[in-house]
Amino acid sequence: MSFTRRQFLLSTVGAAGGFILPSFYARALEFVDQFEEPLLEPPKRVVDELIICQEFEGELNLGDPREQPPDMTWREYLTRYHPGSLDEFEFHWELEEAQLDDAAPWDKVIDSWGQFDSPAARAYHLVESLDLGPDLIGPKAVGGLISIDGSCPGVDYLGVRAEDDISISLLQQRLNDLKTGIKVSLG
Repeated sequence: MSFTRRQFLLSTVGAAGGFILPSFYARALEFVDQFEEPLLEPPKRVVDELIICQEFEGELNLGDPREQPPDMTWREYLTRYHPGSLDEFEFHWELEEAQLDDAAPWDKVIDSWGQFDSPAARAYHLVESLDLGPDLIGPKAVGGLISIDGSCPGVDYLGVRAEDDISISLLQQRLNDLKTGIKVSLG
């Protein structure tokens, strides 16, 4: 179980290294105050969409937030989430060869899918791979993204939440600065 808080830093130098220009920050604050929603300026060329699900406390999703795990056979499950263990299915999973094409239990599938393939997990892995901002709190730090790896013992939830509308605005701006082609939208 771990929580990481990343923030954006204001700087007059430029948009490198997770920095946001104060002029954009001021414009975003004004927009949020006036319209009570984030300022979202999409990239020139959209290649993907990051959906902020406000009913799930600002959770970021790469894909439909209501997507459900697919039905899988044991064979599909082991191949996707436990590579190499298909050769040892009898020992590690106590399965007979004839059972490999039976449906894998939903609780096994959802745990692994939630860590790797759910829209929230895909967003988590995306955010962790990008230089969105430092993992610190300082005098020039603004906004915040909270990465969650297991919300409590025994829970395999993996996701990222935006703290507020200004954080969502800053996220879109930083994605634009990085030229990711990712559009942030509210869903």
